[in-house]
Amino acid sequence: MDTSRRNFLKASTATGLFAMTYAPGTLGAVGAKALQGGDKTVYSFCEMCSSRCPIEAKVVDGKNIFIQGNHKASGTATSVCARGGSGHNQLYDPQRLVKPLIRVGERGENKWREAGWDEALDLVAKKMLEIKEKYGAQSFVFTAKSSQTHKLMTTFASAYGSPNCFSHFSCCPITYQMVCEHMYGDAKLKRDFSNAKYIVNFGHNLFEGIVISDTKKLAAVAEREDAKLLVLDPRFSVVAGKADEWLPVKPGTDLAFVLALIHTWIKNDTYDKEFIEKFTIGFDKVVEATKDTTPQWQEKITGIPAKTVERIADEIWKAAPKVIIDWGHKTTTAKAEYIRTRAIMTANAMMGNWEKKGGIFGGKKAKFYNKLIGEELIPEITNPDSAIKVPKVPRIDAAGEDGRNKFVSRSHGVLMEIPNAILSEKPYPVKGWFSIRFNHPINVAGTDKTIESLKKLEFIVSSDVYMNDFSIYADVILPESTYLERDEGIEDKSGQKPAYMIRNKVVDPVGDTKNGYDIFRELARRMKIDEQYSANTMDEWRMKQVKGNAELLAALVKDGYVTWKVPGILLREKDSIKGLVKKYPSASQFVGEDGLMESQVKFKTESGKIELFSEKVEKQFPGFGCLNTLGMDVYGGHELCLMTGKTPIHTNGHTQNVPFLNALMSDSPVWVHPKTAAKYGIKTGDKIFLQNKFSKDKATVFVTEGIREDTLFLYHGFGHVSAGLKRVNGVGTNQSKLLDPSYGEVCSTMITNVGVDIVKA
Repeated sequence: MDTSRRNFLKASTATGLFAMTYAPGTLGAVGAKALQGGDKTVYSFCEMCSSRCPIEAKVVDGKNIFIQGNHKASGTATSVCARGGSGHNQLYDPQRLVKPLIRVGERGENKWREAGWDEALDLVAKKMLEIKEKYGAQSFVFTAKSSQTHKLMTTFASAYGSPNCFSHFSCCPITYQMVCEHMYGDAKLKRDFSNAKYIVNFGHNLFEGIVISDTKKLAAVAEREDAKLLVLDPRFSVVAGKADEWLPVKPGTDLAFVLALIHTWIKNDTYDKEFIEKFTIGFDKVVEATKDTTPQWQEKITGIPAKTVERIADEIWKAAPKVIIDWGHKTTTAKAEYIRTRAIMTANAMMGNWEKKGGIFGGKKAKFYNKLIGEELIPEITNPDSAIKVPKVPRIDAAGEDGRNKFVSRSHGVLMEIPNAILSEKPYPVKGWFSIRFNHPINVAGTDKTIESLKKLEFIVSSDVYMNDFSIYADVILPESTYLERDEGIEDKSGQKPAYMIRNKVVDPVGDTKNGYDIFRELARRMKIDEQYSANTMDEWRMKQVKGNAELLAALVKDGYVTWKVPGILLREKDSIKGLVKKYPSASQFVGEDGLMESQVKFKTESGKIELFSEKVEKQFPGFGCLNTLGMDVYGGHELCLMTGKTPIHTNGHTQNVPFLNALMSDSPVWVHPKTAAKYGIKTGDKIFLQNKFSKDKATVFVTEGIREDTLFLYHGFGHVSAGLKRVNGVGTNQSKLLDPSYGEVCSTMITNVGVDIVKA
């Protein structure tokens, strides 16, 4: 199909018969109105994945025709990935939703009628108030992809009175962020890839992820003769293909490898004892926990020879502190993931790489930077709606309360708990669900149970760009504007120095859509729950976010990305400190006799140090306050383990229907090793079933030597069941159906590796 805007407009204004080929409420059925705007370049940031890279979009005659990275942001420069470059293709997709829809058939039957916004919003407000009156506000749950939209949703849900807000955290980044917060006091630590001499990568497939700024830096490291990239991954990923050394580790056993490294360093006395003494607590517990985790012990678990571990331990120490043992950005692969990540962060501490060039560091936000230089040079931003708090009433998942979800944020929750709560009506009945840009049946374990729970609810609202697998069960669908059609607030992008970026609207909305802010703000107004809202429009909200600093806001609107011509800071690097003091002499008061700012190396933990042992974790989860050897099995008695990962073409379950991206990758076959294929009598292109006690789903075979014999691999995000996603409906495998619904310890996250059997179709 020719999806250019000119031909689409011709088609969409043709006969009614042609329009009937598109579902109600889609752009193909409604037709696009003429767009307003002259020739211009707009600076914003992407949302085709969660990396949110700064972009610039060239607009001609009101049409977005080209997207590239924002050249004013040095980390990305003009680079953009396939997803980022396809944003305008989603914008003009005839299959995207551009009109509110109200269900007219049975739930899940996919029968709808178009509605105006007033009717749709009035219905949502009426039903939500009725449910609140009858069952209490806590009976409504809210889900969103983590983003500014999630923050807006949390504000609305809190004003409504429900504590039950959820984001994608529990099925993606929660483990590494929780560990970093527990140990270092900062959930979002940074990695200085550019200056590293040795990088250990555990399946962090940056070339497939993609975080453009980090990917470019890692690519440069991979090309350097004086640096080494070591990759441990059961499959030969793109990152593995660029590595100096690839170790096909057995799925779920990364932990054993790291514990063996720690054991070797302690045995050989090759670690930074001064750093450990000065900046950490609990090292004695680490020594005790790893006394038996020898390289020989790990060989039996991982399949990696003991001599290889001993060699690598020596290589890493010789490169320290310019070392990064990378915790990655991935979903939990085994129950051991929390301890695996604790072990990785312990290994980093032992190399003394904190606030060192080529190591890891904390972001230098405006408040901290201003303190060092002794003047209010960098303006600070705030949350205008901070007064609207999450209600202090029990959540359905008990997040933040004593128990298995003790350390889970009450703003993000545990997604897997929602269907259980709906079906059991415990701890109380759940009667409504509002989801904005999140596809629960594809992204969360237990798809069959999710669908069963959706059929039981009294009222469901979905707000999205497409008719996704969740939307098809909704009562009302509110079409959200794409990221190219909406203004949003400011995000802090501080690294070694402060930086901000903002999302600016590139084009006026195509069709009849609204942005998330206006949807929630208008609903709050109609429901008369907006007393504490600080603003009426996004423009007002932005101005409050910058505390009335019109100059800063104007700069962000103009350039999309703002930083300052000030030295970046690493607190334990003499050259970095010298550069800062040279420009701002008042900063010298924080410099010690050794030329460092180690007095400012403060961790937001209870001890004020890196907690290699955590008393608060140990109290709630005995044995998990330090390190242990539990939870590495992901096979569950099966011969094969099914792994999933990301592709550089698609984002989770969000982009498979975007025309350009679908043309690049329209299916996701399962990777099978040749010996495994021969054993089962299958070949590339054959249809099979993947099966375990949890469910069964179809798959297409792709035979490759780039995978272990005992492992299968799928790119995540396929297996959609929604007639509204015409390009991918029924295509590929939904691995969420097959996942074990049990949780990882401490962080309560979804486990993405699972044992399966191959059954010939």
